[in-house]
Amino acid sequence: MSRSSSFAQASSLAVLLLLALALQQLEADMSMSCSGTLSGLSPCLGFLQGEEDYPSADCCNGMSSLVAAAATTADREEACECLKSAAAEGSAESTAARDLPADCGISLPFTISADVDCSQ
Repeated sequence: MSRSSSFAQASSLAVLLLLALALQQLEADMSMSCSGTLSGLSPCLGFLQGEEDYPSADCCNGMSSLVAAAATTADREEACECLKSAAAEGSAESTAARDLPADCGISLPFTISADVDCSQ
């Protein structure tokens, strides 16, 4: 085997590895993260804890971003599980959490609740 053909094979292998890594990173970037979901909804805390009568514009913008980011069934299920977990652990008022999407004029395909079935 000549030196140039060995180099060509090694170069091809390196390109394939880089493409695989890039694809893996792209898939990771596309999936929703729970911490990102909760961070986007942090302006809602005052409303959810009963300190504010209505959700703020920043809160509703966070809700809109959540809905836009949850483009696939898997993303929606992941967002639902994240909010379900937060509802179970947090000090949010359950009625406020349940009503938050409607109060922002947003349709969410699941209820924000500690007992919601996210697989539906």
